[in-house]
Amino acid sequence: MAVFILSVGISAVLMLYTSSMLSAATAWDMTVATSNAEHMLEEMQARGSLADIVNTDWPQWAQDQGLNTLPKETFGVAFADPKSDPLNIQITVSWQRKLRTNQIILKTRLTK
Repeated sequence: MAVFILSVGISAVLMLYTSSMLSAATAWDMTVATSNAEHMLEEMQARGSLADIVNTDWPQWAQDQGLNTLPKETFGVAFADPKSDPLNIQITVSWQRKLRTNQIILKTRLTK
């Protein structure tokens, strides 16, 4: 009986440990994805004009900067109305971890 109780207790601790490791990996991925998107937004803010922002191939820019650090990480940039001021920007970062696709979306407005 004591061996059974001990094995149940050890199994519970191992399951908790595994769950904690998965949660930490997910949090790390989200932090990296958010940081990459913020880096892209900072570059947009540094550009001289809204037209320059709209006309840049941002997924290619991210690849050139080496921002694709997560597994199968892709970037999508959308502008609600490319001619508006302020410019509504939406950046989508997607990646795949263990056959599961994850994504974050950052939205902001930028004016020059």
